[in-house]
Amino acid sequence: MLGPTEHIRDRSRAAEQIIENLRDQIARGALSSGSRLPSEKVIAEHFQVSAPTVREATRALASMGLVESRHGSGTYVTARPSDVVAASLATAAQLGDATVAEIIELLAVLNLRAAELAVHNATEEDLARLATGRDAILAGRTREEILLGVETFLSALAESAHQPLQSMISNFLIRVLVEVELELFPESPTMWREWTGALADVRAEIVEAMRLRDGARLQAAVRDYHGSATTRLDGEAEGSMTMKLSDQRLAGVMAKLISRA
Repeated sequence: MLGPTEHIRDRSRAAEQIIENLRDQIARGALSSGSRLPSEKVIAEHFQVSAPTVREATRALASMGLVESRHGSGTYVTARPSDVVAASLATAAQLGDATVAEIIELLAVLNLRAAELAVHNATEEDLARLATGRDAILAGRTREEILLGVETFLSALAESAHQPLQSMISNFLIRVLVEVELELFPESPTMWREWTGALADVRAEIVEAMRLRDGARLQAAVRDYHGSATTRLDGEAEGSMTMKLSDQRLAGVMAKLISRA
């Protein structure tokens, strides 16, 4: 699996070079998700390094979300593209002092692009999932049920474009917004029903426009949805739009997103 024995070029960077090698194999699929890494002894012999150096490398890969050590069983490749994207974006958003407004604006741009592509690429399954999300929002009895419907609806819109990387980024942004709303907004089901109910017609228009493959109509509906949702979000929680994801009040939210990834 590891190929011919490799010689470490720079002993001071031995662990880093093992990380680079294994990360590359995981990214290329040579070490596929679910597969077990060779034993610590085999890796050490392969790279001609000590066992502690191998452990340092595998710990680093685990922190990157690429592998997982299971007691008594070994170390397994657990990398999923969406998880790697989410963990990386969450960290970058915090380090870059991204605001809630920036997350919403980027999601709007990506959703407009998704709408453009969905006219040609959306399947019947995509349309059904979009309609399921629309209906779940209206049927939700609790804040959590309503927001799960919102997440399903927006995720279905993003994935109807059938652009994997774009969808992964969009789904991360959607998850951020859902978690921020859970953290900052009241739990009152009445408030949530009134808020999301006000956008019911726009969501219905998105579903219908996609069903008809009407690009101009779908773009207009998505633009209207984001404009209305942004106005309501800013009105319900003063200062929420300018809040940075690095804000201490959102520390738990971001930690949850990274650990989930």
